[in-house]
Amino acid sequence: MGVLETVFRTRKFDLDDDVLMEFDDYFDKKSRNYNSFSLDEEDFISLQNFVEEIKSIDSNSVVYVSTYGYEITNSKGEKSTYADTLWIDTNLTISKIEEIMKKCAVAESSYVSVVGDNAESGKKNVWLIKQENAQVTKLTDQEKISQMIMLYWD
Repeated sequence: MGVLETVFRTRKFDLDDDVLMEFDDYFDKKSRNYNSFSLDEEDFISLQNFVEEIKSIDSNSVVYVSTYGYEITNSKGEKSTYADTLWIDTNLTISKIEEIMKKCAVAESSYVSVVGDNAESGKKNVWLIKQENAQVTKLTDQEKISQMIMLYWD
């Protein structure tokens, strides 16, 4: 059982909460079948390359997957989680992020902005789920949260 699966079975989040997990933790091998993302499997390599490129340019950057804070059940009765947004804590500009997306041939996102400019995200509780011990921490630095860049795919 993966970390998110463990957390979601023991804790409930408000529907308006933002639930983040570091990119590499969300997509680890143990959780891969449970944690789903809006991009197709064939687009995943490009997405990984994109994240690595960001980290190589800004070594202090952190890329998070913003997942809905609840499980969904597919037509086969299998439970999973779903995400369609990345949050990037970085010093890079939106235009630089978009340039890296093109370079890495990542599927074009539907929406790119800073979290603070988005009407729906970052306004309520923002939770970070850590791989180690399934630790859940509330992020409270609103200034830092509002400056993160978000990429949304529908």
